[in-house]
Amino acid sequence: MENSVLWIFLTATCVIKGVCGQSVQMEPGQSGYVGSKVDLPCLFINSIPPVKISQVTWQKVINGKKQNVAIANPSLGVSVAPPFKDRVSFKNPLVRRRTPSLEDTTLTLSSLRLSDEARYICEYTTFPAGNRENTVNLTVYARPLTQMSLSTPTLVARSSNLKTPVATCLSANGKPPGTIRWDTRVRGEATTQEIRNSDGTITVRSDFILVPSKNTHLETLTCITSYNQETYTDSVTLDIQYEPEVSVEGFDGNWYLDRQNVELTCLTDANPPVSLFQWRMLNGSIPNSVEIRDNVLSFKGPIRYEVGGTYVCDATNSIGTSSAFMEVSITEEPLPQVGTGDVISVLGMLLAVGLILGVAITVLLLNRRKQRGEADADSTDSAPSLKLAPPPASRKPGDEFQRSGRVYEDLPNTADYVSYRLACNKDDYPEPYSPPINPPLSLPDSPPINPPLSFLSQHAYTHSNNTFSPASHPSSVFRYPSLPSLSPPPGLAPYTFPKEQYV
Repeated sequence: MENSVLWIFLTATCVIKGVCGQSVQMEPGQSGYVGSKVDLPCLFINSIPPVKISQVTWQKVINGKKQNVAIANPSLGVSVAPPFKDRVSFKNPLVRRRTPSLEDTTLTLSSLRLSDEARYICEYTTFPAGNRENTVNLTVYARPLTQMSLSTPTLVARSSNLKTPVATCLSANGKPPGTIRWDTRVRGEATTQEIRNSDGTITVRSDFILVPSKNTHLETLTCITSYNQETYTDSVTLDIQYEPEVSVEGFDGNWYLDRQNVELTCLTDANPPVSLFQWRMLNGSIPNSVEIRDNVLSFKGPIRYEVGGTYVCDATNSIGTSSAFMEVSITEEPLPQVGTGDVISVLGMLLAVGLILGVAITVLLLNRRKQRGEADADSTDSAPSLKLAPPPASRKPGDEFQRSGRVYEDLPNTADYVSYRLACNKDDYPEPYSPPINPPLSLPDSPPINPPLSFLSQHAYTHSNNTFSPASHPSSVFRYPSLPSLSPPPGLAPYTFPKEQYV
């Protein structure tokens, strides 16, 4: 009785205070591919003092409902539910002993199926602590199957230039779906669609579309499928059928009378190969001396003028028929021919002359550059102090006046110029008050000025250093005439003439 009370007390203490540390440790998520094997770890951390493990139960949760998977009981042993009988087992061999150890009950699932994807519960039943459990989410992936093929067994180049699917690449039954891209030199476009299957997988289909032509024949298309950082590649070679491309060779422009052993050849490029060659001659029939051997026309014996004309070759395969022609003309005499050796000799001579001229020009340019450098160095050493001449001074407005016959030294000073301005009747004074010039001014319709004006004797100026200095004695004084109707302008004093001015 006392032991029972003690276990109840310890259990209650562990549950309420969490001091016992009982727990079920599991990883939150696991994943695997269809057909592979995956482990679902489950560890029980016991308490101190430990509790007794009565049973371990694994359950699968489907649409909110629990389904038993496997049970490990110390007394009854291990049992697995029928749906998982052959694919589920406990990884730890101690679980399967007569006296098992159930602290590690990791579950192993083999041959994974898409239906195995679910949430799983690992539940421990203990005494007297009760039940402890934890969950793990299992994700199941499905690698897609990659397949590539030509869209149609026969691809034919048509003149309509219609776009046609030429190859198909599949990434079938993938979970999650794969991605498809194309690698090719051919110009075209790809169309992609996804198809959801009933089991939750997705099939991706991509078609490569182009215009079939002779240029795309034997080109390679590579499909690259990516899935979860894994890459798969597959390739096909295009087989494009097209009608023949025809050309006629053999006539060198120098067929002359009596020439022998000449022939015309019909060359073709076709897929499938040409099955029939037919020769004919425009505006006539092939001469009897000409032998037809499939794609070759052989001219037997010395040729004559009658073999000249236009020859046509018709080439046929299962796709169509194409033609080419060659016009043959016969000359009386052979044309002058230039031997191959002569041509090579002339080209060699031209190449040698060009090489010699190039070397000579290079040496000449280098010598000129060297001489020019030495000349520049000599001129620099002989006259190191030479300087460039200063630019000509800009012309001033007074330069024209100074170059008109009188130099600056011959001009009067500023006072003389003012006196001349006054004497020449400028705008500063009205005409009636201008200083008199010989002959004296007179006013119209007025009596003569009385008394007449007179000048005192003039004296010479002294000249020194472009400065004119008047003599020390007094100069002549001009006074305005005294008229009843006229008076000097207000504010003007009598004007003094230093000397006579001439212009």
